[in-house]
Amino acid sequence: MMRGDGVAPMSGVATAPRPGLADALVCGIAALWFIGCDSGADDLPPEPDQAFAGGAVVTLWTDALELFVEYPPHVRGLAGDVWAIHLTWLADWSPVEEGSLTLALEGPGGAREEIVMPAPARAGVFTTSPVLPVAGIWRADMTLSAGGREYLVPVGELEVFESVDALLPDEEVASPGPITLLKEQQWVMPFAVAAAEERSIPRSIPAAGEIVAPADGLAHVSVPVTGLVVVQGPTPAPGDAVAAGQTLALIAPTSLDDSFARMRVRVAHAEREAARAERLFAAEAIPERRLLETRHELEVARAAFAAVGGMQSPEGDGAAHLYALRSPIGGILSERHVAPGEQVEAGAHAFTVVNPATLWFIARLPAREAAVAGGVREAWFTVEGADATHTTDRVVSTGTVIDPETRTLPLRFAVANPDGRLKVGMLAEGRLLTGAPLTGVAVPSAAIQDEDGLGVVYVEVGGESFQRRVVEPGPSDGSWTLVSGVERGERVVTEGAYQVFLASLGEADLADHGHTH
Repeated sequence: MMRGDGVAPMSGVATAPRPGLADALVCGIAALWFIGCDSGADDLPPEPDQAFAGGAVVTLWTDALELFVEYPPHVRGLAGDVWAIHLTWLADWSPVEEGSLTLALEGPGGAREEIVMPAPARAGVFTTSPVLPVAGIWRADMTLSAGGREYLVPVGELEVFESVDALLPDEEVASPGPITLLKEQQWVMPFAVAAAEERSIPRSIPAAGEIVAPADGLAHVSVPVTGLVVVQGPTPAPGDAVAAGQTLALIAPTSLDDSFARMRVRVAHAEREAARAERLFAAEAIPERRLLETRHELEVARAAFAAVGGMQSPEGDGAAHLYALRSPIGGILSERHVAPGEQVEAGAHAFTVVNPATLWFIARLPAREAAVAGGVREAWFTVEGADATHTTDRVVSTGTVIDPETRTLPLRFAVANPDGRLKVGMLAEGRLLTGAPLTGVAVPSAAIQDEDGLGVVYVEVGGESFQRRVVEPGPSDGSWTLVSGVERGERVVTEGAYQVFLASLGEADLADHGHTH
């Protein structure tokens, strides 16, 4: 499967080899100099207790891939320890599971070695043990062929020593080591990293609030007359889309003592008078003026009856009338409180219709910040139970009165809601953007963890190595936050930071997994 879309290297880090890599190399080299290297032979050389410099652990990134490779010190003409080449797709932080990898090595005097690994030894890991015939500085490059594309991964330079005696002891400085989280662990959990960037972000003020429907986006439909709910065709259910003016239910009035009944009688009387006038005019018994008057009275009576939802029943002789409950707006039917055949009383709440295409975020600005309310032009927020950040479209209104109980000032923002993820009544936490923007190094907001009141990020210093940094968060636009303590280009964990935290504590479920290189 083809993933990613670039090959240019972005950045990389190299660290000293892991303990044991050089030891294994020297042991393997020494074994070549003796006869009888079977286990238990008394003449095997002793296990070295000194690590040697010359190998490395390298991490670098292209636009498509992350490379993490461990290689040992190399001695001319001798096979060393296995190269463990880890390749990860940056698009979804998954291991490379198919394709071939070519390792091209160019050394002094035109020496060249090319090793083709036709497939990963296991998901994400290619292995090889190159034997380099010339001492000196070699250049290593890799090319991954996958999904019909080739991805160039420049590795860098490595040194090949003339003999084992030329290997130098690795003098490690005692210091707190980085946090280790193996690739095999990263690949089986939600995990991602991102590079810190220089950004300009406006100053912001924290504010809590809620999601409400705008004034023209919410309608409650009540029953104006006592009667029975009549079934005539399909009836909309909660969640169904309804149009403005659509009939939601029909009510057959059961009381003759209300205005609806009087309107119905007035229509019937006007219809009879108009029919009588038509007959008299045809017989030349009344003037045309009288005919026009009766027609006008009928139109007025019908218009008044229709204005309150009255309509004739399609059954019977037309004398029976029904009251239509219609939706005043288009949107989604969110509540239905009447059922076919149910006896309902006048004033009962029957339906609620919401138009969710655009909602309002009402932010409660603390009174101490009310002086800057006029400078607020935008806001972002998250809602309960979700991490997604929503950005407002515009300021609808700014309150003029501080609520005496909450000591806050309401600000209303319009929010587009095309996918319907926002629901009326949701509580929200956000920030109101105000003032001139500040420029500095920013990290994705998801990378910042709250640990005992401190802002913490985990910086990837190697493919499997991380460093905990305490940072001071600054202005944020919801997606990115300015921080101190992180340099531009450094990569921080944006997903899976809690697992890195557990690894820093030496949790068993993380520590029990190791490489089998």
